Amino acid sequence: MDTERTAEAIQRYVLSPAETVEKIWQGPTSVTVRSSRYRYAARPADWAVADEGWVSEAVRVIASGQPIYVTHGLLLPVDGEPLHLNRPEVMAELGRRVGAGLNPVAYAELFGELYSARDIDGPVAYSFGATESTRAGWLVREADHFARVMVVPDAPAVAPPVFEQGPGGEWTLTFFSHNYYFVSEMVTAVDVYAWTVTGGPNRAATWERKTVADRVLLPLS
Repeated sequence: MDTERTAEAIQRYVLSPAETVEKIWQGPTSVTVRSSRYRYAARPADWAVADEGWVSEAVRVIASGQPIYVTHGLLLPVDGEPLHLNRPEVMAELGRRVGAGLNPVAYAELFGELYSARDIDGPVAYSFGATESTRAGWLVREADHFARVMVVPDAPAVAPPVFEQGPGGEWTLTFFSHNYYFVSEMVTAVDVYAWTVTGGPNRAATWERKTVADRVLLPLS
């Protein structure tokens, strides 16, 4: 892990202008930045985009200020400046690579984790997690997701991602995602979203997200 580059990216892109850095810790595979507001813990992310040849590293950053946990995503390209994936304009530009250096499902995976919060409007999408160690969002990869990955008997029907590309390179990517959060101390729930993302080699991606299920409660264990 390039800890120097990661620490610089957190300070430059992730921290808000009002925050000041108080201390930075760097280990072989981790970076922790303590600011005047949050503690930011960065580790290599297990996202599929990390396997693309133009990507040096993918980094998941968890901002914690209990009881608030926010997930940020950073891509460190082999060439060029770091990409803060929580910024919609960055994700839109990243869409230019889909089908030509970026696997469509790898692209959908980023939306699944970083854009499944209830409110994704604004210059930065804040992806809230239930706990520090729980993902903020999931990409639905199979139709049995809510029976196998997360048991939610009352969840709506879902399907795997579908990618269609025309002869001119224009493409459409459809998929489902969901979040996970506490409704009360003992009760958790998910919201399920249906996505349609479109793009092409000569334009940034655009997307539409529809809520297909709101506050679906998980069974008590």
